Amino acid sequence: MGFIILALKNLLRHKIRNFLTILGISASIATLFSIISFNKGFEANLQKEINRTGLHFMIVPSGCPHEVASLVLHGTVIPKFLNLDVLPKISQYEEFEITTPILVAQIFNSEKGKLDLVYGLEMDHLEKIKPHWKIDGEIPKSDASILVGYEVAKHYSIKKGDVLSYENVKFKVSGIIQKTSSQDDAFVYMPIKSLQRIINKPDSATGIGVRVKRVDKINSIIEELRQKVPGIQIVTMNEIVNSLSNLAASAKILGLSIVVVAITISALGIMNTVLMSIFERTEEIGVMRAIGASKVDIFQIVFFETVLLSLMGGVKGLLISLVFSNIIEGFLRSYMPYIPYGKIIQFDLFLALKCLIFSVFIGIIAGFLPALRALKINPIEAIRG
Repeated sequence: MGFIILALKNLLRHKIRNFLTILGISASIATLFSIISFNKGFEANLQKEINRTGLHFMIVPSGCPHEVASLVLHGTVIPKFLNLDVLPKISQYEEFEITTPILVAQIFNSEKGKLDLVYGLEMDHLEKIKPHWKIDGEIPKSDASILVGYEVAKHYSIKKGDVLSYENVKFKVSGIIQKTSSQDDAFVYMPIKSLQRIINKPDSATGIGVRVKRVDKINSIIEELRQKVPGIQIVTMNEIVNSLSNLAASAKILGLSIVVVAITISALGIMNTVLMSIFERTEEIGVMRAIGASKVDIFQIVFFETVLLSLMGGVKGLLISLVFSNIIEGFLRSYMPYIPYGKIIQFDLFLALKCLIFSVFIGIIAGFLPALRALKINPIEAIRG
């Protein structure tokens, strides 16, 4: 305990220098924790979104896999349409439990004077596709009724029974979806035939969602479907997970490369700080040796100085990552083409402890050379100056 107190007093002699060293360490650890936490949250939230789709694969126009993934998970508007002439060929498969065309578009809301994201689908399949939804009201039973997502209803102050107009066509709000804390809250849902008429695409869809009766037969079904129905792109939920996980992995590798550089700079900063401290205290260390302090004692003092520096930097880095997690996440969302809905960077005690241990480990390695330098100080020469 005495060595720890002595090491702490030594660090307090040069507050600004040690503060800057700690700041460098904290920046490295904050970046490391944020990147690993983001990657874990990305995968967990992605799996949640996949499970919420209620579908096993999508038949879509050929395109970028990230674009397709955004369509499946976020209902993104894409400038391509699938001709529904292929639907009878697909629907005839007995292995399919659900085959539902899906159409996504931005439509001008005549009542509110704004563009709304509108999701068109066959309402008969809604309960199976979105079993987790709780609706205040009922699922539309006619082409003149719509469902409204929680955020849309809140933003427009819409109540069940209100009327909204799209391209001069009036729709009655038959129900409002209770908050799901997902992208579903931001959409208006209407029968696909109504949406097709509004955008003048009577035989088109953004994609066809398919749910099979037996999951173990998906691969053979898809292979047969690709052979019998040419000109379509089939994307399974697993392929979407892999595609987007690879995207996250690429971002993680880039981030970790930055962390390696930052940690190297931090380690050199620790080494420089402790070496400067030893040079400044050469005479003091010589006196300590002369009055009976062993080399082990000197080593322990230097050792605890580096441990304290790295430990304080690690703790500060974790605090920074937690306090600014929303800003960091917002920054990443602005640059990555796709990120799952929901909070991504979250506090993980086990991950925080691992980052803290890693910080101390880097400090110990960086302080090893200064500690050896302190052991080589000759007490007589040190006292003479």
